[in-house]
Amino acid sequence: MAEEKGLQGLVNPRSRTVRGEEERMLEAQRLRKEQLESLYNMERPNIDYAQIAEDAYEGIKAMDTADQIALGTSFVPIVGDITGGIADTRTLINEPSLRNLGFLLAGLLPFVPSGGVVKAGRGAYKAAAQKAATNLKNRVPNFYGQGVGSVQKGAAFGTTIPEGIVNVLRARYNPTDKALQEKYNISVADRKVARSALKVSEKKTAELRPIQAQIRAMRKEGKVDTEEFEALQEKAKGLRKDANTAGKVAVGQGNQTRAMTKQYYGPDTGLQGIHKNYDQVDHIKTFKTFNVDDYFKTVGDLVPSGTGKEGVEEIFKQIKTLPAIGYNPKKNYQMNIRRTHTGSAGKLEKGPQARLFYSNKIGKEGRASLVDIKNSVFTRTKNSPGKRYLKPTKKDKNPTMLQGYNNDKEFLEALDKTGINILNRDEVLKGKPAIITGDGTTDAYELGGVNYMTAISKRGKITQIVNDEHDVISRKIPKTDIEVGKLPGADRFMNVSEPIVYDLINPTKKATDIQKDAKAALKAQKESAELAAIAEYEKIPGVKVREFNEKTGKYKYLPKPVGFKSYEQWARVQAVAKVQPTNKDYSRLIKDATIGSPTRVVRALEEDEQENKRGGGSVIERNPYNYPPRSI
Repeated sequence: MAEEKGLQGLVNPRSRTVRGEEERMLEAQRLRKEQLESLYNMERPNIDYAQIAEDAYEGIKAMDTADQIALGTSFVPIVGDITGGIADTRTLINEPSLRNLGFLLAGLLPFVPSGGVVKAGRGAYKAAAQKAATNLKNRVPNFYGQGVGSVQKGAAFGTTIPEGIVNVLRARYNPTDKALQEKYNISVADRKVARSALKVSEKKTAELRPIQAQIRAMRKEGKVDTEEFEALQEKAKGLRKDANTAGKVAVGQGNQTRAMTKQYYGPDTGLQGIHKNYDQVDHIKTFKTFNVDDYFKTVGDLVPSGTGKEGVEEIFKQIKTLPAIGYNPKKNYQMNIRRTHTGSAGKLEKGPQARLFYSNKIGKEGRASLVDIKNSVFTRTKNSPGKRYLKPTKKDKNPTMLQGYNNDKEFLEALDKTGINILNRDEVLKGKPAIITGDGTTDAYELGGVNYMTAISKRGKITQIVNDEHDVISRKIPKTDIEVGKLPGADRFMNVSEPIVYDLINPTKKATDIQKDAKAALKAQKESAELAAIAEYEKIPGVKVREFNEKTGKYKYLPKPVGFKSYEQWARVQAVAKVQPTNKDYSRLIKDATIGSPTRVVRALEEDEQENKRGGGSVIERNPYNYPPRSI
């Protein structure tokens, strides 16, 4: 019974003298040491693991409710960290002691990303949140469509959460997946869609090539007006569509990871390897803040003089008023200038015939295009307001012509007749371009639905900037400041396109030398970035889009499979799918297995032991197999 008396000394220290307490603690330490030595020095063929499990179960039963919740969520990143921190803090407040402080500090360790303990605090939360967010699926089925509102979008997004949780757990505990995310910033979701895209591309290419050969043969034979030819054309179209969609999903997923990384770490940090290589392929530049000056310095030479910087300023001003964005001046918004034609990354320019603008007077089905606006506003007759018109001919006594306006008021009145809402009416009367807004869905998967903010000058000059905040659903909970669909603890991220320009009155008018030089510079920048990226991708085993010819000293590109719009994007998806870590990362498994979850079980078992002693029982008495209780 000496052992029993020794362990009874752990009961309620407040009821003992200081000297007695010291003696009892020394005795408890001696007993613990003896039991540990006996455990690791003896042969243990008869350990009852069912009994061990029973004791663990008893320990969990003895836990405080907050600790039970923390343990149950411990393997869920961020959620488990938060609940664990709450549980340990609560215990420390209720029972202040060095012991409980130690439990709190130990329980905080899972906050820290493996290999980065020095990042404790805000940086650790950012790292954890970034890794969790990038493992969510970018493609959400049924997210867009006729009559799909916020509730339906939320429900559609909810269907992707289970897979997202699985991806997060893999990134956290699978040694290969964890190493890939740590070294290359490649999420499990990135890798899944990349591998899927390559499989779909390979399959559809194999099915498509014999069909293409058959189509060519029928063309040569003059059998293009047959049902068989049309059927083959439709089949080929379907195969291309399936492959192109898979490629766009893969590229869009990568661009989502890129955007989220910048949101958490800033415009120029956090991007490793693959993502850094294509940073200037699909995009032009990312700035720390959303501001018109940086935008105009970068791509302002593309803007026609008719709208100029003041037109762009009006566009930026109106973007901040969009309800769908819900611009929050308390938040920092990065600005990402995106290219409009990016192959598998999407085409943002819809063209002047696209019906983007809501109107009940012109266009069709409640929508109007720039062509509709041209016909309504700038097509003038002899009886139209304005000072200039064509003289009638013998055949046409009421001729028409495309003509701008000299009078601001007349211009505004003409715009009003279109039924399209003018966002800056007062500024139009001061001579500034009119701003209208429209929307549409793009094939850029990290963007989806976007806004088309458009400036129109009195002379028919158009400057259009496609814009979209990178979020899921932008909604604010009523009577609160809580916003749904935003990345927690991250910068906001505003995508804006390079300017899209048209001339409604003189559509064939050539671009100025300044505009030509600006376009050429952007094209050269992209081509250079593509070549550099391909060279880096091909360093990864298994990535190949070209062969080097020893005789010519030049590279020859391999036949590009269906599904990818450029060689760089084909190589990019290969790189994401095939890259392997140098070393696997077991750190999170070890950390959570040895520190994360056991701390709360230990505390509960220790408290349960004390309670048993008060009632005359003992952990030792219930341990005939001589393994040390979890509390020791």
